[in-house]
Amino acid sequence: MKKSNKSIVVIGVFLVAIILSIKLINNKREEVFELDSSNNLEEVESKGVAILYKDSEEENYQETDSIPKGNYEVDSQSYCTKGNSTEHITTTMEYKDNKVYIKADSSGLKCFVYLKKVKLPTAEDTLAKFPNLKLSGNSCPTIDEATGEASIYSLETTNALLCKGQDDYGDTYYFRGSKTNIKNWVKFADKLWRIIRINGDGTIRLIYSENVISESDITNSEIYYNNPRTDNTYVGFMYGTANASSYDEAHKNTNKSHILKELDTWYLKNLEQYKNALDGATGFCNDRTPYNGSSNTSIVDTSAYGYARITTYYGPYLRAWITHKPIFKCPQKEQDLFTTTNDKGIGNQALDYPIGLITADEVIYAGAYESRENADYYLFTGKPYWTMSPYYFVNDYAMMYCVTKNGNLDSTFVPDTFGVRPVINLKADTPFEEGGDGSAEHPFTVKLN
Repeated sequence: MKKSNKSIVVIGVFLVAIILSIKLINNKREEVFELDSSNNLEEVESKGVAILYKDSEEENYQETDSIPKGNYEVDSQSYCTKGNSTEHITTTMEYKDNKVYIKADSSGLKCFVYLKKVKLPTAEDTLAKFPNLKLSGNSCPTIDEATGEASIYSLETTNALLCKGQDDYGDTYYFRGSKTNIKNWVKFADKLWRIIRINGDGTIRLIYSENVISESDITNSEIYYNNPRTDNTYVGFMYGTANASSYDEAHKNTNKSHILKELDTWYLKNLEQYKNALDGATGFCNDRTPYNGSSNTSIVDTSAYGYARITTYYGPYLRAWITHKPIFKCPQKEQDLFTTTNDKGIGNQALDYPIGLITADEVIYAGAYESRENADYYLFTGKPYWTMSPYYFVNDYAMMYCVTKNGNLDSTFVPDTFGVRPVINLKADTPFEEGGDGSAEHPFTVKLN
């Protein structure tokens, strides 16, 4: 009997413990405050939240009537309290995409969120890592700072230039000219690359330049861009629907081009293990802006051009053949700037992996001009290879720009087979080994953990 009573007591205690645990779990409720930048303080204060911000270290924090937009982060002095207590409650706070997120294990909190602006890296910051690289001054093309266009009417063969331009992220520094004298060699992932330019966000754009002929050397592979060829859609790095009834349907980023599939395969084989060194938010431009060919200005007339079998010239054709004014900026960023993420506020986030191709504009900046041969600038390899810039669709042929075996920029049909030179972007904070001078014999070597 005593044993039975003892069992009842044990069971009772166990049940009480379970009930108390359930009650505690129910009381430990997680709240998430997602405060959009359109909300004002009256609305957010109803949730017990105050927002303060500053745009530089020298400033004092000030209250704001709305959540600020831009590159901010939550300062560690942010806190929450409950009731009249001054004790800080454990919370997680985050600022992302112009919103504030607060997670806490208690309700009825009063929170103070301090947002400080983050200084983003620039091309100048990255350039400072390479003290032997100096701007070349008056020998460089003149840039229209309002449009980012450069006027280029000749080849570059003998000069070894480091020049300044503008891209979607700010000031960019690019190489132009002599293949032997330009010191822009980089060793990364046990392979040799050349720097096309330092992007405006401080990332470093590289083009694969391995000289060794091997089975894994994609530059010596003959790969077609897309097949078939009989529709505007096939100029896309990714593409939509053939025989579409609108531009948007034709150029929706739904299907991977054949060349993108090949790049993805090469990436997984050669770069996946180094992915932490690569930037996925800096984009690769597949400019599909329609140009009607009747004036010197690009147009976006999606009601008349760019789909099905309608004759359409594209933006790169305008700049390479008509105006001779290449740009680093991508005209249709949400559509044509290919990225893996949107961490920098622009880009289509359509890529699985951070890899692309060079653009026709970048080839012109490097030293090419129209269809004239150039064996002396640093992008010359003696072998043809693809860009990711559309040329036009006409007479049932979708055409892209390529670099020919003679080094000139020219056009070709998407089912043709050429070499592929992958392009990647190293992160802005990429460290380098000491001792490299950028020459082929002593390249800048990425320091890997």
